[in-house]
Amino acid sequence: MNYLPREKAKELIRELKFPKFFVDVIDGKLNSPLDIYFGCSTLYYLNNEEQEAYRLGNILPLWEGAGGYMQYAYDVNRKDFFTFDIEDGEVSNRYTWDELIKSVIDTLIEHEHDEYENLEKAIMTVKVLLKDLNLKNFDKLAANIQSDWDNL
Repeated sequence: MNYLPREKAKELIRELKFPKFFVDVIDGKLNSPLDIYFGCSTLYYLNNEEQEAYRLGNILPLWEGAGGYMQYAYDVNRKDFFTFDIEDGEVSNRYTWDELIKSVIDTLIEHEHDEYENLEKAIMTVKVLLKDLNLKNFDKLAANIQSDWDNL
């Protein structure tokens, strides 16, 4: 990847008009349970040479998942989102914004559903948790997830 220190990443987030939520991720300002699922990417702790070793080009790391192995990033040139494992740097999946966020919402609903027996209450809790992402289509994505769950 092209070298990208934290401060430049935060500037790029603002330039791309991504939600401030991602600046908070980089700064480690999220509360539980979001901080479990949205950690500051390990890539920001690497020096120039170490970041470039990933050979991912012009990317913006957004967060890392629980455990730190799965990295979530934006490909500035392709204008899409992707995941890769920190161990090998291989791109595992590419996403549109809606596909990426749907997978995050699904994971959080699953986590919250463990806390609440009522699925609708879990969905509303996740909606509140993700309010800083300004998701205008949250209800539609959550309905799709609920439908997917109903069809299991």
